[in-house]
Amino acid sequence: MANLSNPFLQTDGKKPTCMEMLQSILDGVATPEQKVYFKQHMDHCMPCYKEYNLDMAIKELLQSKCCGGDCPEDLVAQIKAKIKSSAA
Repeated sequence: MANLSNPFLQTDGKKPTCMEMLQSILDGVATPEQKVYFKQHMDHCMPCYKEYNLDMAIKELLQSKCCGGDCPEDLVAQIKAKIKSSAA
């Protein structure tokens, strides 16, 4: 990953957080270069790896249960909070 420049860098040079990168991926707005970069980042960042897998599982579950429609963001946040509190 050291040889790959961060395609998520903003024009002002601000480096996005892991969660900001992850959200771009999950929202489907990331470029192919950003997806490759995040995949390589995730291979070295266990918190990102765990969060990505959790978020993808929730997203897939909601899509299958909500007939493919968008789910309210507050519902997603509530589900994540319940899962995290159950895992603790």
